[in-house]
Amino acid sequence: MANIKKAEKNTKPGRYMIIPRNQDTYDEKFCIANGKRLPFEVPVSLSQRDVETLEKQKEPFKADSTMTIYDVMDKYSVPQEQAVKILEAQSKHPELNESTIKWRAKYIVQSI
Repeated sequence: MANIKKAEKNTKPGRYMIIPRNQDTYDEKFCIANGKRLPFEVPVSLSQRDVETLEKQKEPFKADSTMTIYDVMDKYSVPQEQAVKILEAQSKHPELNESTIKWRAKYIVQSI
């Protein structure tokens, strides 16, 4: 069997700057990693474990899925004319649009 190397992250102990992704997170003024209070946008010394902890912290966000005519045709098995009518109805009533919740990293961790 062949030796397969796994990609290793380049997270090494050193100086990092932590940047929040949105205004609500920025209003918190700091983040917490392994019991440490770390301020935003200030260079701080972090261990590899601290960086991994920060990268694992996620936040949910609502992702609107925009359907095309072909998606509607496939999903409902309808002809193109009916798919157009369905999309027009959804554009008039935005609450009918499908949306999903996805997860993204809460912070951007930059090496300095």
